[in-house]
This record gives sequence, structure tokens and C-alpha cells, in this order.
Amino acid sequence: MVLNDLLGGELVRGEVHVDSQRVDYHWWNRLGTGTEIDLTREQFEPHEVVTGGIVVPRPPVTELRRLREEYELLRDRVVEKLQRQQATAAAHASRQPA
Repeated sequence: MVLNDLLGGELVRGEVHVDSQRVDYHWWNRLGTGTEIDLTREQFEPHEVVTGGIVVPRPPVTELRRLREEYELLRDRVVEKLQRQQATAAAHASRQPA
């Protein structure tokens, strides 16, 4: 959801299957261009198959309950890191001859 915060687009939810039984859900992002970005698909073992993929409305952060604090911490860390990288790039660019 942090990626969705930063780039917008849609949240897509698929089902994780083991031996043809749904055991969990998996979420990823689809940008406005149709490009799908999944930063965590590699977490699944070969016997875990992600199927389908439907666009779902983004739940309000307040509905995340137990995950809200972890989500907010991750989001804050990502934004802070991006801001530091942007400041470093800007400082480097200002030192380049015109």
C-alpha cells in the first residue's frame, strides 16, 4: 500500500493456493498505465500459486487495525529515505558545471 500511496493506481488482490486450496491472499499494484508492480511475489514457494487478480477498493488505513502502526512506520521510513535520496541528488546536480 505504500507504493500505492506514492504512485497511485489500483490495488489488485489475488488468491494464494496450495494443492488447489486457497490459503491466503496476495496484493500488488497496477499503475494507471496498466503496468503491474509486485514487490513481494518472490516470498512464495514454488508450491504456492498466486491466481486471479481482481481490483479491490483500497481500505482506509484506519480499517487496518492491528497493522496500522506497522504500515505507518514503513510508509514513514520509505518517504524519509526517498526524501534523503532526492536531497542528495539535488545537491549533486547543483555541483555539476552548467
